[in-house]
Amino acid sequence: MLKIEEYNEKYLKQISNIIIQDLLNVNIKDYGLERVKKMAEDFTVKKLKNTFSKRKKVFIALIDDNVVGTAGIEESWYSADEYWILTVFVKLENHGQGIGRKLIEKIEEFATTLPIKKLVIPASITANGFYYKLGYRYKDGKKELNDEDMYIMEKNL
Repeated sequence: MLKIEEYNEKYLKQISNIIIQDLLNVNIKDYGLERVKKMAEDFTVKKLKNTFSKRKKVFIALIDDNVVGTAGIEESWYSADEYWILTVFVKLENHGQGIGRKLIEKIEEFATTLPIKKLVIPASITANGFYYKLGYRYKDGKKELNDEDMYIMEKNL
């Protein structure tokens, strides 16, 4: 049975493995091997521990105490009335099972407790269609890649 709960450090290795496997098996199609290898450097256990310690909140999806997904939320660097959804990944063999949707729903539920008006997601080429289905729209109505080859998508709360 799927459970969504707050992140615990004991799951760092599983989370790191999920992210790196997704990058190497899914995102590689849009970004190429060299680029995803560079991206993967940011998701080692050590770097995730540091990153997650600074996040407002990180959730994990568990099936039988095994991590099958993760998503976090962080204060915006640009505006006090928005937060950013970051590091959303689902274990490769669990894609298409609604886990990503459940994680985003949990983040959105948590966001309603914050004094914000909007959630923003830097969506990969790979994932922007997924977020669109969940009601996120391209910033300023323009489907444009930023300097990091991400689509900035947002949803008003």
